[in-house]
Amino acid sequence: MARGSRLSLVVEGLYVVGSMPVLYSSSDDAFIVADIHLGFEEAMASQGAFLPRLQLRRALKVLSEARGIVEARRVIVNGDIKHSFEKLLKQERVEVREFIVKLQEMGFKEVIVVRGNHDNYVGHLLKELGVVFVEDLLDLGGGVRVTHGHLDLEPRADVTIIGHEHPAIQINIGGSKVKLQALLLIPTILSTRILVLPALGEYQTGNVVQPDRDKFLSPMVRGYAVVDGIEPFIVDRSLGVIRLPELRSLYEGT
Repeated sequence: MARGSRLSLVVEGLYVVGSMPVLYSSSDDAFIVADIHLGFEEAMASQGAFLPRLQLRRALKVLSEARGIVEARRVIVNGDIKHSFEKLLKQERVEVREFIVKLQEMGFKEVIVVRGNHDNYVGHLLKELGVVFVEDLLDLGGGVRVTHGHLDLEPRADVTIIGHEHPAIQINIGGSKVKLQALLLIPTILSTRILVLPALGEYQTGNVVQPDRDKFLSPMVRGYAVVDGIEPFIVDRSLGVIRLPELRSLYEGT
């Protein structure tokens, strides 16, 4: 991928927008993002860790900048629009509402949320706001499906887009180890592919990917991935979008 490309092809019809954790589906004219975790700061405050409230601001900024590159018609949030498992926190309620309203004000004609494992107690609010709330799996047609990744489903579609993993790659730059957000393209034993999105949340900086299937969170990846054949794509504002060698090559000799 050339540095500075505004659209970087991952697979046919699916592109990284700018150097941001936003996937664009040209056939559906839709942005696909995952793992925003609105309300994270309130949840951390309840545990004594007080963080600046950045999640909502960052998500809106990224999607606004992405729309400056491609005027997509709709946004698909592939799970974990909110953070708390146990309830709908006050901050979550306020920020989910503001997030949806701001997207509508930006000009997006439709917002769809696919349920993630954190998205309990939010369905009624989303429906009030005119958002389509999909319980398990969204079929985009053309051999592409969207599901969060926490469910034990077979990746039968040509490409199954998931989140859940918050993937990152650790590389050496100037003698120092640096962790960078990544998108993963994973071949499966079914001769299909799983595409794992980087997290959109500011504080969800990523879990370093290992060439060990048991280290992955998603039962879909653990059950069906050809781990050695995983292709990571660095997605970074400074470095751009960089397609790396297959995962096994990155760990050879380490």
